[in-house]
Amino acid sequence: MLRTVVLLAAFTAFLHARPNIVLVMADDLGYECISANGGRSYKTPTFERIADEGMRFTHCYSQPVCTPSRNKIMTGKYNWRNYRRFGRLEKNQTTFAHLLRQAGYATGLTGKWQLAGGSNGPGEHLTGMTPGEAGFDEHAFWAYNAELSIEERDRYAAVGPPGKNKTSRFWHPAVIENGKYVHTGMDDYGPDLFSEFALDFIERHRDEPFFLYYPMVLTHAPFVATPHSSVIDEKTKFKSDPDAYFGDMVAYADYLMGRLIDRVDALGLGENTLILFTGDNGTARGIQSKLGNRVVTGKKAYPPDAGTHVPLFARRPGTVPGGLVNDDLIDFSDFLATFADLAGAALPADDHFDGRSFRAQLEGGAGSPREWLFVHYDKDPSLETTPFPRIRFARTKRYKLYGDGRMYDVPHDWEERRPIDAEAAGAEAVSVRAALQRVLHSMPAWNPRRSR
Repeated sequence: MLRTVVLLAAFTAFLHARPNIVLVMADDLGYECISANGGRSYKTPTFERIADEGMRFTHCYSQPVCTPSRNKIMTGKYNWRNYRRFGRLEKNQTTFAHLLRQAGYATGLTGKWQLAGGSNGPGEHLTGMTPGEAGFDEHAFWAYNAELSIEERDRYAAVGPPGKNKTSRFWHPAVIENGKYVHTGMDDYGPDLFSEFALDFIERHRDEPFFLYYPMVLTHAPFVATPHSSVIDEKTKFKSDPDAYFGDMVAYADYLMGRLIDRVDALGLGENTLILFTGDNGTARGIQSKLGNRVVTGKKAYPPDAGTHVPLFARRPGTVPGGLVNDDLIDFSDFLATFADLAGAALPADDHFDGRSFRAQLEGGAGSPREWLFVHYDKDPSLETTPFPRIRFARTKRYKLYGDGRMYDVPHDWEERRPIDAEAAGAEAVSVRAALQRVLHSMPAWNPRRSR
């Protein structure tokens, strides 16, 4: 009997020694939008606070657009291994939620899912993963039209804009919570509903290890009024105006992050909860923001820095050193390996993962930093033609080499307008080119197959 009690106590102590993990990922929010990173266009006081109390990373890189990034961050794999179609996560994939649930974590998802298929229009067959299939015990997410039944579509459209064949993620949002359609009205604001779900999930699971994946719907188009905007009416709720409302949306994302941190601290969970914040890709194309002394024009869906350089912040008082800035390369494939490391979860031996853990860096150590990262990008491999580039590149913090041989000195050519002349390059550039070329040669040139 005594042995049983001792073993149970040891197991309970083990569970509570592992941190809770919250991953928040904004939609279409580049590195330059955050004041703590040197951004000068928007006020983001919560991120100033996180930078002071925790850590910010200067070299985190995503895929250029949403679904490829979500596949990569959730599965820890380069896109050529498992990404087949826009808006879809293949059903046979292992996600970070699977690993953490197997390790004893309660798992929750709220915000934008976009991985079940159906994002290309009404009636499309849903061939991807639902949140439940992807390892999440609970969920509340913005639903595409194709994810609603005919009756639900009719009921949704009857309330008012945006209409029968399109759903909103902001005002009058279409929401599915734990498999059921949620009836919303014109005064319901999606980001608030998802925030409430997140806070409730954390509070209900405060006595056990939990993992919350919180891919925000902010700051994606349409650019509409938030509850904190000066004018809120039917026009400003549904008519996109980036000049008027993108800044408000950035500010509201910052506000919701503040609510999350305050709730975690109020519950006494701060020291045992790792909160990470990033963005799924660069800012929407055409939006101009000031970063230090330069103007950054958003380049979402394209591979330059303005399409792939994203913020990364970490907070866990007592474990993540306050005020620290980390310059290591962080790739989206690294998150799964890091979470498995934190949770003591074993990666499946019969599978291959491309990321490496940056847990040591989070805890103030040197770790094993990347010398390079790799991006394989095709917005939709199921299509024969696409208006977006199909590219591969490998890069260091400074240099970037594409599969077609173009190489750029990024800090001196942010918009990639002046390829380095291979014959005139200096010794450093020549050496780095050779190393990055070996990386590209080690990766398949394109997806081994395409599925429709």
